Amino acid sequence: MAELSWNAVEEAILGALAGELGSLVQTVASVEGNWLDDLRSQGRRLPAVLVRWRQNRGEQVAMGSADLTLDFTILAAVRPLRGEAGTRLQEGGIYQILEGVRRALWHQDLGLDITPFSLEKEEPWLTTRELAVYGAEYRTSWVQSF
Repeated sequence: MAELSWNAVEEAILGALAGELGSLVQTVASVEGNWLDDLRSQGRRLPAVLVRWRQNRGEQVAMGSADLTLDFTILAAVRPLRGEAGTRLQEGGIYQILEGVRRALWHQDLGLDITPFSLEKEEPWLTTRELAVYGAEYRTSWVQSF
């Protein structure tokens, strides 16, 4: 497999999400650090989908090469204006956004020389009067030469 960078993978994720979600969300962006402060202080327009690199692992498989595994978290954030059930179930709700994320990433290689993304889990992260956030964890890997 070819040499890849985390940056190339993250840029491909952002492009796939923007292409799939279109006008369903106002913001598709990369975040690092405190995502909650970022949502509140950066004036992110909601609904938003944020991409966070979570971790990577390497396992040497031969002299001069290793399997690199990258995990990303995709955060779907909306303002809960339609009540708790509506935030999840209605048009433009969290569930519809997560379905779009699945179409964009699950079993996709995004045109890169990587193992197609696997969906590891989806779960609620935060539900308050001002914000509802669900997270989806995706994993990919490739062989990195030294």
